Amino acid sequence: MELEDQPGVLVRETRDFTQAQDWSVVLAAAGIAHQLQTIDGAFRMTVAFADLDAAANALDGFDSEARQEREELAARATDEPDRPKSTLGLWAALLLLSFHLVAGPWEAQTPSRWFTVGTASAEAILHGQWWRAVTALTLHADLLHLFGNVVAALILVGAVGRALGPGLGAMAIVASAAAANLLTAAVHRTGHLSVGASTATFAALGIMAGVGAWRRWRVLPQRRRAWLPIGAGLGLFAMTGVGEHSDVFAHLFGLGVGCAFGVIVARLLPRRPGTPVQAVLVVAALAVVSGCWWLAFHHA
Repeated sequence: MELEDQPGVLVRETRDFTQAQDWSVVLAAAGIAHQLQTIDGAFRMTVAFADLDAAANALDGFDSEARQEREELAARATDEPDRPKSTLGLWAALLLLSFHLVAGPWEAQTPSRWFTVGTASAEAILHGQWWRAVTALTLHADLLHLFGNVVAALILVGAVGRALGPGLGAMAIVASAAAANLLTAAVHRTGHLSVGASTATFAALGIMAGVGAWRRWRVLPQRRRAWLPIGAGLGLFAMTGVGEHSDVFAHLFGLGVGCAFGVIVARLLPRRPGTPVQAVLVVAALAVVSGCWWLAFHHA
């Protein structure tokens, strides 16, 4: 909302372009005509004389809230110790390698029984075999398929472990990936088979995007840029998740469910749970995977 043919009165000045943009958004939201000019490297915000008091009050309120929010985040960062490097990605990679050694590749001349009972068959899932949404995450078509997911797990699963802790991170990834496979089965309904941990790695990517988006949203001046982590996740999905043999729906659902989970966890748990809780959640995540495989063979 620009001034029209009337002299402006200076209400704010800064050399920070982001701050100037935030002020402009505040005044536009308040319906106050204003003009943003650059003079000698400084950004000058001017309004009509009649709007000077209203503009100053609106900007004072915004600046006060932003300052308080930054102080709270700084205090929280001071209270919380530095997060150690996470080994969750490494353990996830070792788990995938171990399953491949036992189950073998899907593209073998005669695939092992693990694929018969554990593949994510949309029809079987919709007929009650929901555990396949988890078991399929541990199976792979061939070495190239396995290698790609191992590398992705080292990077993305490790990042989630660092952000949320090993237990909460593992449970978040397993839950998000399983939900994504269930949604994929609901979309395809019949004639769809899939295996691979890529749904889990996209869920990990989504979790990090969701956590990053919420943390940006919490810092008031960055709210207009809160979508950037989600945009980055969608960009990676566009580059790596839509190949010729990719399960596009599973990847997209993994990213979406993971993103929602990341926002919820970041909002409800600003601090990571302590070591005892993390240990319980690690055991719970392993129990979910083991229990689903037990159901798979028991049902067969």
